[in-house]
Amino acid sequence: MAVFDAIDDKFFNPFCCRNREIYFKCISQLIEKSKEIPVLYETDARDTLILYLRNNMFSIETENIGEEVGRGRSVQENASAILRYFRACGWISPAEIGRSGDNIASVSAYCRKLIDAIHKIFDTDANGAITNHIFSMYEILKSAFEKGSARAQRPYLNILVPLVENECDLKNDLLILKDSIREIMRAVMKMADANSFGQFLIKDEVLNRFFNDYFFIKRSGLIPGYIDNIDRMLLRLRRSELYEQMIQEYQKMENLEEITAREKIDRQFAELDSFINLEYEQEMGYIDRRINTYYNLYSTRMMMVLSNNTNLEHELNRLLLYLKDLRTEDREKALGQLAGTHRLMSVGYVGRKSFERRQKPRPNQKIAALPQEELSVEELQRMTDELLTEMPDRYSMKEVQKHFDGLMTGREQISVEECGIHTREDATMIAASMLYSGTPGFPFEVEIGDRMVETEVARISSVRIKRRVTENHE
Repeated sequence: MAVFDAIDDKFFNPFCCRNREIYFKCISQLIEKSKEIPVLYETDARDTLILYLRNNMFSIETENIGEEVGRGRSVQENASAILRYFRACGWISPAEIGRSGDNIASVSAYCRKLIDAIHKIFDTDANGAITNHIFSMYEILKSAFEKGSARAQRPYLNILVPLVENECDLKNDLLILKDSIREIMRAVMKMADANSFGQFLIKDEVLNRFFNDYFFIKRSGLIPGYIDNIDRMLLRLRRSELYEQMIQEYQKMENLEEITAREKIDRQFAELDSFINLEYEQEMGYIDRRINTYYNLYSTRMMMVLSNNTNLEHELNRLLLYLKDLRTEDREKALGQLAGTHRLMSVGYVGRKSFERRQKPRPNQKIAALPQEELSVEELQRMTDELLTEMPDRYSMKEVQKHFDGLMTGREQISVEECGIHTREDATMIAASMLYSGTPGFPFEVEIGDRMVETEVARISSVRIKRRVTENHE
């Protein structure tokens, strides 16, 4: 796409002048105002800019933007000049009279996207971004396999494209994590006193955002499970009918041959598979190693700062070797002198529990209890009969007989393999038939074999269910 052919030649001029910060905040105000009203007219836009400039008292430097904008003019004149400048640069649509008789001042689509992208890059909090992308990929794939899913209507645009976008954003956020470690290490190396270490730990927002996001990923226990589910659903998606529909949809969109479209889709799936199974683990492993390096660097640097760049470990080692070679009397004398140079103070405080008044129990307070009631035998029988009537036994002898009568229509016997054990209820029916076998009134008998049969829900003995001979005579 020819980017500069689609926009005005002056489109980026407001970012390249002395008042660029004012122009950016003014266009942001107009975008927010346009979200509140159906149509943004020039009068509303001018009033918005006048109110914003008056409240913030910006110092607008004089520059030539087709008209003179600066301190020498009033707030109303500056607001009008800024609106005309935005229209000349293509940030506001060309003059068009609306229903009210005033000119429409709609912010152009390219300007909206540009300002929104700038806000996302510089203003959005990066905390939790990595986990959000992983959750989004999981939810997209999960909804794709739901019955009647709207995403399945256009699988390329609604499934594959957002998956690839989240994967690219996830890569970028991992790079930001790595860059955050570098920034932390550079900041640690510049510290020269203990006060700077304390300020770094307490106030540094980069450090807080980095460790919050990192430790949530490592300690929550959710992310590895989501990654495995994403990998499994990607494999299932590639083997489903949606994969062929993606190729056909992309082929029609780009007017390509089937081979070219298939290569493009295969490449995107390969990138997703490579990132989920290889690159993500590599990036997290790299971050783990850099974290350990950061901790070692931080402890070493803090030790050097607190010891005035003196290696205390080396000096302590020299002292111990020196004491080792002394005689017993001299060693005791040296240790006594060393003990006199150290002062240990015990500091304690009185907590609230030490002087709280103990609450005495109230002896005259009545104890609330539920009243006891006894039911008569007739009432218990009535409630039992109602319960049995409303909730009949699903595995009673009558229900089991009805189940196998349906399976053995026109047959005298059936094996467990032929029963089709697909659910837990089917397996329970087999177990119930074993219990009722030999019971008077149950028209079937069960023979249990020696081997075990694997079904979809459980391992079951190789039973064979037969009709009783008396049942056939009747």
